[in-house]
Amino acid sequence: MALWGISTTTETAENNYGIPKHLSENDRNNSPWNCFADVRGWVYRRYGTNEYSGLSSSYYDEVLVPIAGLNSTTAVSDVGGTGIGTAGPVAIFFEDPNRSSRISLGAGNGTAGIVTNTTGYVHVVFNELVFAGAGATVRIRTFDANDANESTAIVGTAASSGSTQYAWSSTAALHGSPDVFENFNGQITNRVSFAFTTPSTVLTANVAISTTLTTTGQTVAIGATNIFVNSVTGVSIGSSLTVAGKLTNVPIVAVGTTSVQIGTANTIATTITAGLGVTFSTRTNATKLKIDLSRGFVGVITDGSNGVGVISSFTSQFGDVLLRNVGGAGTTGSVGIGTTTLTVA
Repeated sequence: MALWGISTTTETAENNYGIPKHLSENDRNNSPWNCFADVRGWVYRRYGTNEYSGLSSSYYDEVLVPIAGLNSTTAVSDVGGTGIGTAGPVAIFFEDPNRSSRISLGAGNGTAGIVTNTTGYVHVVFNELVFAGAGATVRIRTFDANDANESTAIVGTAASSGSTQYAWSSTAALHGSPDVFENFNGQITNRVSFAFTTPSTVLTANVAISTTLTTTGQTVAIGATNIFVNSVTGVSIGSSLTVAGKLTNVPIVAVGTTSVQIGTANTIATTITAGLGVTFSTRTNATKLKIDLSRGFVGVITDGSNGVGVISSFTSQFGDVLLRNVGGAGTTGSVGIGTTTLTVA
C-alpha cells in the first residue's frame, strides 16, 4: 500500500485520509493535522509560534510529496490518476488552553480545563487547503460535571487572520508561486480556528466518589449522627452522603475509620439498618464543554482548488466520527495536544 494517498479512494480513516502515514497522532513534533494537500502535493505546515491554526501568520511549508493535481479531480496527477477532489474534514478538537504541554499526545494527558469568561478555541481540520470565511460557526454543548443537565449552548466563530495571506491555490500552479490575498476576510488554511467565550458562571452537581454499604450489625438509631459504613475511602469533611431511601446528599462534618458523621440538622426520624446502599459524593462546580458533532459547521468554507463548498458534517463523508483527543496548539517544536472535552471551573 502506498505511504500516502492520491485519490478519493484513499480517503479513509484506516488509510489516514490519504495523509502521509509517517505522521502519527502520537508524535510530539509532527502532527497529521498540520499536513494537507494543495497544488504542490502533500504539504506539512511548520508554525513559528504557538498559534497552530489559520490565525497564524508565522509558518513555512515543507513539501513532503510533490504530486501535481493532488487536490483536484480534473487534473491528472504525476502517477496517472485523479486527485482527492474537494476538501473533507478529518479531525476536530478543542485547542489545549495552555498551548505549552510537552507531553505524549496519544496518552491524552493535555490540559482539559479552562477558567470562566475567557476565550477558547475549537480547531476543525481538513485534508486540503480551504478558504474559511469569517463568521462560520460551530456549536458547543454544555453539561454539568456528571455529563448531565444540559444547559445553554455556546457558539464558536471563525475570525479573520487580519493579515495578508498566501496560498498555493488553483491559479498558483500557473505561475509557480503562491497567490497573495490581502483582503480575504477569513482564514486560508487546512486548520480553521473557531473562537468562543467560556461561561461566566458554572453548573453544580454532586459527583460520586465511591459506593459502599451500611455496616452489618450496626443499626443507626433515630436522630443519630454517626453512620457506620464498610468503607470511607476517598471521603473527607465536606463530602456528601446518600443512603438509599433514607438520606440524600447530606453534608459530612467528620470522618472516622468505620463511620462518617452528619450534622444534627440532617438526622431523620427512622432507623438506618445494615446493608443499605451508600453513595459518597462531592459537590462540584464545573461546566463541561463538548463539540456538537451533529450540527457540523455553519458558514462558508470552500475548497482551495475548485472553490466548491466543503462538506460541513462532522460525522464525515468517510463514515467515522472526527472527534480527536490529539493535535492541539502546542509550542514551537511540539504540536501539543487537543482534547475532546473541556472543563470550565
